[in-house]
Amino acid sequence: MKKQIHILEGLIIIIILIIALLMSIKFIYNIKHETLDTSYMWNIEFNNLKIIEGSEEGNLSLKDNQINLEANLKNEGEYISFTIDITNHGSLDAKINDINLKVDNPTNILTYSISYINKEAINIDDILLGKETKTILITIKYPKQPKKIYDPLNLKLALNISYTAIY
Repeated sequence: MKKQIHILEGLIIIIILIIALLMSIKFIYNIKHETLDTSYMWNIEFNNLKIIEGSEEGNLSLKDNQINLEANLKNEGEYISFTIDITNHGSLDAKINDINLKVDNPTNILTYSISYINKEAINIDDILLGKETKTILITIKYPKQPKKIYDPLNLKLALNISYTAIY
């Protein structure tokens, strides 16, 4: 009887080892033949650049996702406002990784503001969901001055917003 129990215990151990070996082989096979889900896309685009009505004329351009604008204002109270749409055409959500702003304002008289169209500030880590569009508003103003300035004032601004995917 003891001999039969030892044989039975040996068979159970062998069966357990065979099952563990087969499961390991299946696990390794699945890792080597894993397929990637390519249905996710990443596509952030800046588009629909517009000068808002009532604004003075200015130059607005977009190159390599960098927004470049130049404003020449001659009189107090003048302003120029631009809107730019940022669209996430992809299915992956995106968050702002970096905001790079370069301003050339020689006289430091003209003021500027950059926000979303609803006046919320643009911040690092803001989220742009898949298939979502957000509109940025850039406004340059010529504020009232205590002393009259007769020369036109110039401001150049370059804005680059970079995004990373949220997986």
